[in-house]
Amino acid sequence: MTILSKIGHVLTTELSKDLLFKKKDNVSDEYPFLENLRKRRSIYHLGKKVPYQKDELIQLIKETVSCCPSVQNSQSARVVILIQQSHEQFWTMVKDIQRQHMHEKAYEGVALKIDQCCAAYGTVLFFEDQQVLQKLQKLKPLQAEEFEIWSEQSSGMVQFAVWALFASLGLGAALHHYNPSINTQVIEKYNLSQHWQLKAQMTFGSILSPADEKICVEDDETFLVFS
Repeated sequence: MTILSKIGHVLTTELSKDLLFKKKDNVSDEYPFLENLRKRRSIYHLGKKVPYQKDELIQLIKETVSCCPSVQNSQSARVVILIQQSHEQFWTMVKDIQRQHMHEKAYEGVALKIDQCCAAYGTVLFFEDQQVLQKLQKLKPLQAEEFEIWSEQSSGMVQFAVWALFASLGLGAALHHYNPSINTQVIEKYNLSQHWQLKAQMTFGSILSPADEKICVEDDETFLVFS
């Protein structure tokens, strides 16, 4: 190898290293998907100033849910989207139900949290259609118990995907679980199928206060890599 070739090889190697480290330093720019995941935090202090049309948001939520995987492509997720007045009516109902089931002192703290939910722009209700699940269990009875686990996992992926969608739009969101105490009233209020089982409620809206800094455990505690 000539001297010039050696110099060129060294320069190329060093440049490659520099580019590699630059990519690592600017991983958010290089991989916007990761940046959107980092934005996905539990944001509880939400407002109603959302810079998107209602129909646009609804369509984006629909497309996001349809892209999610499900056990044997069963597509068992069911979603109810509540915006503006219907959103406020929902949380008023939740508040009334909690008042009936809780001690007065405990209710005071819960009422404040529900008022915070009501201040958001909208709510997404996530369900799993138990009729779809039961059909799968009949087809494969030996895996009946596993289908229940997989259904929960499918719902979790749908919830996460919608959450990440809101983050990518610059909106805040938070996941809540006031079920099962509200399940019956939700089914009745929106005239839903009895087979729809409520899993979670996600409030969303403009971000009034950001989330606290997220502290992650060291990689050594979380990951093992084998080659």
